[in-house]
Amino acid sequence: MQSAEYFIAAIGYRPYSGAWCLAEGMTMADGPLPSSKTDSSASSEIRIANRIAEMTRVAELVDGFGARYGLPNDVVVALNVSLDEILNNIISYAYDDAGRHDIAVRLVLRPGYVEVVVEDDGRPFNPLLVAAPDLVANPRLVGGVGLHFVRKLTDHLEYARRDGINELRFMKKL
Repeated sequence: MQSAEYFIAAIGYRPYSGAWCLAEGMTMADGPLPSSKTDSSASSEIRIANRIAEMTRVAELVDGFGARYGLPNDVVVALNVSLDEILNNIISYAYDDAGRHDIAVRLVLRPGYVEVVVEDDGRPFNPLLVAAPDLVANPRLVGGVGLHFVRKLTDHLEYARRDGINELRFMKKL
């Protein structure tokens, strides 16, 4: 099975009027995520180097966070797949040099959802501006679909650039 076909089947895309629909409740950064105070024990953070091998540590963090707070498996999978795509893109494309750069990943359990924040000091890049691939015209598309899957797997996605830092924030409802 081709990559695009696998992910389409795995996350349940449904064509509507000849176009692919956004997941119910998803917004494209139309405002800040709801914020609330939370106990510091309901959050986890990791800093990794900009190396593909470091991504395993993030998957372990997400799995442990999910187990500690009893998150549904589909939420843990969506967080892991989304972070894998986001981190792979940052590590592969964000830096102009081969030097070490830190990438921060923070998970916070909020009432009714998990919030994830990824921060890096790479080139400015707003993933919300990337057009969705046309999977109807090209259903066997292999590359260029990762950000589309992140949009489909998450319930809210927003981007900001502050003081030389990219901040990608997304949430997944419980």
